[in-house]
Amino acid sequence: MAKTRPNSRHKLRGAALLSDRAWHEIARTLDITKRELQIVQAVFDNQHETEIAKRFKLSPHTVHMHMNRLFKKLNVTSRTELVLRIMQEMVALTLSETAVLPPICPRHHTGKCCLHNPPANT
Repeated sequence: MAKTRPNSRHKLRGAALLSDRAWHEIARTLDITKRELQIVQAVFDNQHETEIAKRFKLSPHTVHMHMNRLFKKLNVTSRTELVLRIMQEMVALTLSETAVLPPICPRHHTGKCCLHNPPANT
């Protein structure tokens, strides 16, 4: 039987790009509450404040206040910076000496990982 390719519409998107373990570790290291994490994941899913409010049965004002607190906590000024800060933390959690997440580089086990051993400038 031939392998079927997943429909491009079913590719991982948004919050599904990271595992539950990765989200848990990111939240722990950045001191993000459970509710703040839900809101960050909704931002990854490209939901706006009104959509997030409906999804979690909150007022739009409450979501806005959570977003403001997240921006201050993570020292960012936009949704884009928020996403980048989360991804930066995820990468850091894979590169540290005491990494709690598996490496994202498939060549890591060979010692030729582009993230751990970048090529010398020539």
